[in-house]
Amino acid sequence: MRVSLNILMTMALWGTAIIADDADVTTAQGPIVVQPADDDDPTIVTLGEEQGDPLLIEPFELIDQNGETFSSEELVGHPWVASFIFTKCAGYCPMLVRDMKLEVADRVKDPEVRYVTITVDPDYDTPEKLKQYADVYAVDAEKWKFLTGDKETIYRIIQHGFKVPVFEMEGEDRRPGFEVAHSLSLIHVGPDMRVIGKYDSRESGEVLSLRRVLNGQIETPEENLPITSVPDAEAEVDDQQTESPALQIVEAPAQVEEKQLPDWAARLPTTNAMLNGLATVLLMLGFIAIKMRKERVHKRLILMAFATSIAFLGCYLTYHFALHHYTGTHGKSFEGTGGARTAYFAILISHVLLAMAVPVLALITIYRAFREQWAAHRRIARVTFPIWLYVSVTGVIIYGMLYHWPNG
Repeated sequence: MRVSLNILMTMALWGTAIIADDADVTTAQGPIVVQPADDDDPTIVTLGEEQGDPLLIEPFELIDQNGETFSSEELVGHPWVASFIFTKCAGYCPMLVRDMKLEVADRVKDPEVRYVTITVDPDYDTPEKLKQYADVYAVDAEKWKFLTGDKETIYRIIQHGFKVPVFEMEGEDRRPGFEVAHSLSLIHVGPDMRVIGKYDSRESGEVLSLRRVLNGQIETPEENLPITSVPDAEAEVDDQQTESPALQIVEAPAQVEEKQLPDWAARLPTTNAMLNGLATVLLMLGFIAIKMRKERVHKRLILMAFATSIAFLGCYLTYHFALHHYTGTHGKSFEGTGGARTAYFAILISHVLLAMAVPVLALITIYRAFREQWAAHRRIARVTFPIWLYVSVTGVIIYGMLYHWPNG
């Protein structure tokens, strides 16, 4: 949803920002980069030797969100998509499931397609917790299974079968909501249980490609084909090469924006919030001034509030141009879950709808004041003021929730 003035702040804070573009794993300290390891390196995570067809997903049995045994045999004959999350995740997991629901499951026309989401924290994620989590997104329980089970079994399936990393964080790196580092890939598996493609859930273009593949509109793009060979130890490796049987895990910066954006651009979201806060103060002072019959002071304060909104617009556009130029991303998504997430979207939706009216109402109100059409000015001001004030205040609230809740 794209609108002007204060609504643009919402757009600036929408998207992904906590995972680096060249990473395939989320951790307590942010993303990690996966690189090939030397034989003598003690930090190798061994995924085991390849046996038989490296693309074939071996049979498995786990427990679904209804507490029933789920066998991979139920997937034979169906194209399906695998993903990995845990319900305590304070990182990207909620956005992964949301995008899977809205951009893939709800828009794929083939009724044969199935979806499998496997928890990487099975000690905590009971079937009951997974059912609650699935119910939040109103998934079709017949086609979309959330699975838990024995941790050793699950980790073997993820590492050996899907050939993506998963491991528990330890020591200072283990924080609430970031207990497990895991792949954020969406794995497309064919009816014959062979892996067909791998897609980055954070990239809207790749999610779109997956949907088009499932709808039969295109073949699997070359860049999304699964990699089965072990890359040379001295070669540069990107996030598509995390299938390597031997992986070295290296910490990367916690915030992709701070790493890739210039300092002046990284500070713009805070600047935008400050401008919205300033607009709020000026509007309140303007209201007090007119109540005290200080028309000239009122006029100056309202014009300053309008100029502040224009400055916000300029900063917003600059930030998003820089964000896309330097990182290729479009913003940041809300990281909270449960009631906080419900509250956030309630605020966001009302902010979006009302913000669309602010530029028009403000211009008409100011125009009538300059034309000294006082009766008409007062009538529209009674509508403009509360809407403008609400949008300014909620702009600050949205920034606070996006960047400071819970680990922004």
